[in-house]
Amino acid sequence: MTDTPDPCDLLVDDTLILTLDGEDRILSSGAIAIRDRRIVDIGPARDVAARWTPAARIDGRNRLALPGLVNVHNHTPLMITRGMIEDVGLAPMYTPGIPQGHWLSEDDAHALSCLGLYEVLRSGCTTVVDFYRYPQSLARAAAELGVRAVIAGRVHDADPAALATGRYEHLTRIGEASLAENAALIERWNGHDGGRIRCDWAPHAPDTCSDDLLREVAKLVEAHGGNIHTHLSQLPNEVEAVKARSGLTPPQLMDRLGLLDRRLIAAHCIHLEHDDIALCGRSGMTVAHAPIGNAKGGRIAPIVELAEAGARIALCTDTFSGDLVEAMRWALSMQRIHRQGHVLDARTVLGWATAAGAAALGLGDAVGSLEIGKRADIVLLDRTSPSLAPLVDGYGLLVHGASGHDVDTVIVDGRVVLAGGRLALADGDAIVARAQAVANRLWQRAGRHPIG
Repeated sequence: MTDTPDPCDLLVDDTLILTLDGEDRILSSGAIAIRDRRIVDIGPARDVAARWTPAARIDGRNRLALPGLVNVHNHTPLMITRGMIEDVGLAPMYTPGIPQGHWLSEDDAHALSCLGLYEVLRSGCTTVVDFYRYPQSLARAAAELGVRAVIAGRVHDADPAALATGRYEHLTRIGEASLAENAALIERWNGHDGGRIRCDWAPHAPDTCSDDLLREVAKLVEAHGGNIHTHLSQLPNEVEAVKARSGLTPPQLMDRLGLLDRRLIAAHCIHLEHDDIALCGRSGMTVAHAPIGNAKGGRIAPIVELAEAGARIALCTDTFSGDLVEAMRWALSMQRIHRQGHVLDARTVLGWATAAGAAALGLGDAVGSLEIGKRADIVLLDRTSPSLAPLVDGYGLLVHGASGHDVDTVIVDGRVVLAGGRLALADGDAIVARAQAVANRLWQRAGRHPIG
């Protein structure tokens, strides 16, 4: 008498699997069974297939399966500036002559967020940290497209119109409005769809937030839990403004106000003094490393030094690209230039894009590797792509040779959200067209006339 196979929701069958688990197991012909959003079995294809009767099956032949990538810092509506701001070399909020966040409507933010999330999904990101104005529009986009997301508002009290002209004017009414916006987001969206969408607090940066506002955020985070998301030592003018105001560097100020600790995920961390690096390392904070954006601005963050000091490192795409595979390659290459040596390898930066990001977000038990019991966030790459051959160990080719365009299928929480490179839950062509219409209108307001 033989055992009857158990039912499951989905079986990814007969595929090459990079588990990225604690043993770095690689299965040359493996299968993954999914039930109730979680991985319930993973192993040799013949054995797994014999144990389960799936409601749906994905033929994994000529595919490479790996955990969904974790993108720990992004602002999807700022895709509107891509291709225009890079030659200016500054962060959008500080730059005149481009569409500004306070120009957007809620519908504009939703349209642009859908575009940004479409891109990151196509590049294999299953978990995305996203914060900007109208955060409920960002949460709605994440809910509709099926991505796992950590959403926050853009908390600040610096007047963005003044900031774009180089002036710092901290206004109480702006701070109160941004706090209220973030609080309403948390009330409406935190825990949505079984926790697929989570909400946090995100003070924009220590120069765009007054000391009083940062103190208030510290209290709110203590009551809420979760992470603190911010920009830190991103630009020289940020460092100069904080020093002029407080006599402290940005990390020193964040430390004094109780925000520099393991809850903090801080993007960039470029302009750091030696003592700042040591302080960040001791705090156990996570650096959201944005190598593409940093390099396009002519900057390289001291990532290896921060890691050696004890800081945790995770990867992000930020504004300029949704391709976290490309970001892995830039992260490795830029640090080799910075240190003039072979300081990183492919497996390390792949870990930054998976398990390290998951751990920083408090999701290490849920995502970041392919293991029984974890959420079924899985990416399948097309092994017939010429950029995925010849395949030897997998890690080196993935980081040094692949791109997001090699992604064929994306599964989030056990649900297929991208198949054959196309969105499964929304109309990708309509998303692109709607975002282009928003961009046309806002760039015309900025004095530029799109060619398309």
